[in-house]
Amino acid sequence: MISLYCTADTIGTETGGGIVTKNELEALKSVSEVGLVLERDSIIPSRFQQPDSPFLFDYFALEQICTSTLHFDIAHFYSGTFTLSVKHLKEKGTKVSYMVPAHDREDSIAEFLKLRGSYPYVHIRDDNLWRIFSEGYRLADVVIAPSTKSAELFKSEGCRNMIVIPHGTNLPKDVKPLPDRFDVGYLGALGPDKGVIYLVQAWTMLNYSDSRLILAGSGTEALAPEIRNIAAEGLFVLLGRVASPSDLYNVCSVYCQPSVTEGFGIEVLEAMAHGRPVIVSEGAGASDLVDDGVTGFVVPIRSPEAIAERINQLKALPSYELAEMGQKAMRKARNFTWGRIRKRYARLFTSL
Repeated sequence: MISLYCTADTIGTETGGGIVTKNELEALKSVSEVGLVLERDSIIPSRFQQPDSPFLFDYFALEQICTSTLHFDIAHFYSGTFTLSVKHLKEKGTKVSYMVPAHDREDSIAEFLKLRGSYPYVHIRDDNLWRIFSEGYRLADVVIAPSTKSAELFKSEGCRNMIVIPHGTNLPKDVKPLPDRFDVGYLGALGPDKGVIYLVQAWTMLNYSDSRLILAGSGTEALAPEIRNIAAEGLFVLLGRVASPSDLYNVCSVYCQPSVTEGFGIEVLEAMAHGRPVIVSEGAGASDLVDDGVTGFVVPIRSPEAIAERINQLKALPSYELAEMGQKAMRKARNFTWGRIRKRYARLFTSL
């Protein structure tokens, strides 16, 4: 069985997309001969002296598919828009699967407009361009979503064959006990729809003198002026980029993912694998994996009050109860190792 793998992401980076694409490709290699791999560097428009456009990624992918002498039995696409490529492959008899780590389009646009005054992704904002962008998913034989929320969003877009396979995590080698001081952590990007503003607002409402909110990830090191504009109270630590995710998880007692909308949120599973209870918004797809009140809590989106309430509840627990909740989170995470998730991908690929 000859296969094709295609993504506009860079396979194997430390980003969510890089991690997922690495594991998808490994799964595809385990059940087929991968004849062609197309990733960001090989199809990015600037390589061909063209302006940046998601639709041009598709054009240059199609060009390379058409010049290949191989017939592909199956093809898998990760995210982005590859409508022309999918159409061409379907006409040749190729079975196509597509991963859609979908955000809620309306919530994402609303959050950008609220916090930044504009939305930068015209292909998502414009209804006509969005229909073109999403057509490839409707044409695919099967669409994989990492969460029930993502699946529901694309069912409403007309995708006829949806399956939910959550993202996974690697079990960490170095897991430290919960620290003596109760600190809350966040690791990730800072886009408006990540909801970090609501976590910061919750923290200033609590105004603890003996606990810190630790923010990590590229750009967090420069957040001090912005934080003080919205949060006059509270202790904050801004780590910036960390060498390893464990550098954040091992120094906090609780992890919080306050996303307004996010297809999954791998950091949630990573934190659980480190034995940390989690507070996760309903907007993050990883909330599917949180047993409310057992491994952490699920809270409404855009609600600093709900985040603050759950942080306060966890802080008030005896240390042994908080640690036990963390151990339950760790046991739950072990059901979603990348090894297990790759097997689920592989079974799907062979079923096409």
